Amino acid sequence: MLILVYSALPPPMSLASLACSVLIRSLFAGLCAFVLPLSVLAADACHGSRDLVVVGHMDDDLLFMNPDLSSNIQAGACMQVLYLTASERKGGLEYMYSREQGVRAAYAYMAGAVNEWQQTRLMVGSASIAQFTLRSRPGIQLSHLRLQDPWLGPGWGSLTPLSRAESEPGQTVQTLDSPQQTFNREQLVQTLAALIRLYQPTSIRYLDDTNPVPYTQLCWRCTGHGHPDHIASARLVREAMLAAPGNYAQIGYVDYPIQEQAANLTLNEIRSKTEIFRRYAWHDRHACKGPAVCQEPAGPAAAWVQRSYYTSRADYPASLLADRSGGLHFFVSGEQNDAINQWDVQQQRWFTLGGRTADALSVFHYADGSAGLLARDATGQVWVSRSEDDDDWLAWQKLPGPRVLHTPIVSPQGGQALAMATDGRFYWSTVRPTDHAWGSWKALPPLDQATYPAALSVDSQGRAHVFASNQQGQLFQIVQRNDTQWHAWQAIPVAPVSGGLATIVNAQGKIELYLRDRQSQRLQRLVQSAGEHNWGKPENLGLTYVGRPALSLGEQEQVVVALQQQPGGAIVLLDEGQVVEVDKHSASQPVLYRLGRTLYLADRPPGPQQRYRLLERRAGKWVQVALTQAPPPAGGQSFSEAPAFITQAYVQP
Repeated sequence: MLILVYSALPPPMSLASLACSVLIRSLFAGLCAFVLPLSVLAADACHGSRDLVVVGHMDDDLLFMNPDLSSNIQAGACMQVLYLTASERKGGLEYMYSREQGVRAAYAYMAGAVNEWQQTRLMVGSASIAQFTLRSRPGIQLSHLRLQDPWLGPGWGSLTPLSRAESEPGQTVQTLDSPQQTFNREQLVQTLAALIRLYQPTSIRYLDDTNPVPYTQLCWRCTGHGHPDHIASARLVREAMLAAPGNYAQIGYVDYPIQEQAANLTLNEIRSKTEIFRRYAWHDRHACKGPAVCQEPAGPAAAWVQRSYYTSRADYPASLLADRSGGLHFFVSGEQNDAINQWDVQQQRWFTLGGRTADALSVFHYADGSAGLLARDATGQVWVSRSEDDDDWLAWQKLPGPRVLHTPIVSPQGGQALAMATDGRFYWSTVRPTDHAWGSWKALPPLDQATYPAALSVDSQGRAHVFASNQQGQLFQIVQRNDTQWHAWQAIPVAPVSGGLATIVNAQGKIELYLRDRQSQRLQRLVQSAGEHNWGKPENLGLTYVGRPALSLGEQEQVVVALQQQPGGAIVLLDEGQVVEVDKHSASQPVLYRLGRTLYLADRPPGPQQRYRLLERRAGKWVQVALTQAPPPAGGQSFSEAPAFITQAYVQP
């Protein structure tokens, strides 16, 4: 067995050269192809995707994260899966090994590869992790921390070693195999953070950390309940991501409660997910007695293979857009149905536009006034739909090009879009006015150690301006030269920033840039002066905020800023130097939208239901003019298998 030790992480390409060189000298030629970690594989070997998957048990990934995993693997993605527990449940090492054989069989099947693996031992800091690498696809690796996994009491309603270590101060959890290791909560978090730094993922996939039921009150098959190890694993991952930030997408998956929701996978997706799970179940004696007599998936698993739902964050702002006749619409990703949903303010009902996503949306108008939507699926692909009139939306079309980390930003005029791809570079695209098609994504000049989010603005000459910062907090600007060329990135002299970027073109045709100062965490404003690269002195606006500020021109063409001061906190408005509290508590960040001479503000009230309120400013006072119902519980579906027209009306009962 080969032991690989990583205590520091050099740049991926240099580490690849070093690792192969050392392995060839110390072992034998060809072995390094089977044992290198994902971070040392060339970007093109992973086809733009390196997924880090962390779950509690062997089969959690197969049941709750597919079809996303199989779709990414079939597209050539690299994948590192970490199973935290031994999943032995009174079966000891023999049962643990058989379940490990099962997940290897399932992943080999997903990859269309021979089920042959190279076993190694990976040392990350003080943690020793068993690792298996698929011989014909070295970008696919399955790792096992093998934490002991009995119930500590009679079963449901009691703790497990992992959930106890996660929830009770001073408690630890031990591994099942040799060498026996002991971890407390902080050590588990630091091990996960070290793996994030090592593998440099483009996506991190984990289970649902938002389940509010205490571990000791969880029960099997109770509505809304999960497994304590599922919740604990997700909470540890979420904390590890805070300790190891980076340019990666974060995708949480609902587990047991999906059986209570509508089936949302297509027949093809269900067939594929079923066959993948069976490859695992043939090795799990509690599920099957072998391939010939296996009835799996059965019971709850039969429901799980028909469904896939994401953990939604209520803090995403809604999107507002007017139709050709002047009616106003909300657009949101459903927290229950994972679909794209449209609320017609006049008709007071939802239209479900399908798709399956938990990301924010980008809405815009095409040059002819028709409405457009951009959405991102959980594999990083971008999809677009257009409404030719006020009622119907065309089927979703995939935009060719690189996989992206977030839903693209669209310019207020709607003709240009910006995204960060999984290679860490920014890409830009524009709409062809002749056929409403988006052009191919064009890579901007690289910005070393760039971070997301960025901001996009279009000046009076139609040229795009992109603003971004790097990991050190330096602020940069790049300006479009022509349809195919850009100027070089230029540093903007300002104190280090901490994201929160947003831009608007003011009534004088100058770009205003809003940002978060890294030291004070307060809102700063920069106003463009003479020349595209010249800026006035930064102005401290004295407000702390989360996310990004919402910007709009007001009734008198003044710039109005709306922001949320803290998670779940107040929505405040900054208007001509005056700070006005619009709402004391909000579950989401705000959105501003001006229609004609009327300014609107929308946000999500606190509470379990995903409802949105619409406020209109009348004579200087904010008046609530609409409150949506919650989006329908069903309606999510594959982007790629939508009918020609995807609008489905839904009337709240």
